[in-house]
Amino acid sequence: MKTQIGRRLREKREQAGYTREQLGELCSLSPRFLANIELGDSTFSLDSLMTVCRVLSCSSDYLLYGRSVDAGAWNETVGKIQHLDIRYQASVDKVLQGLVEAIL
Repeated sequence: MKTQIGRRLREKREQAGYTREQLGELCSLSPRFLANIELGDSTFSLDSLMTVCRVLSCSSDYLLYGRSVDAGAWNETVGKIQHLDIRYQASVDKVLQGLVEAIL
């Protein structure tokens, strides 16, 4: 499992165009630690996992299990928000921003 997590981390890092040094700097992690994770020799702490996911714009589900969030569900929700009466859009936006901040 650690090897699979490392493979997915490397894939996401490379897709984002980061070297280990660049990702390490953005996440306050050493490039050697990231290399160890990519090789399956180390694991993330919860804090490190959350930081890496935030920087790479991916879910922890993807890094840990290889599963992504169902885009169809998000697209449906976004479509509903876009069709709201303009009077409600600002309120919904504020609620969603608060929710995301609470999660992160």
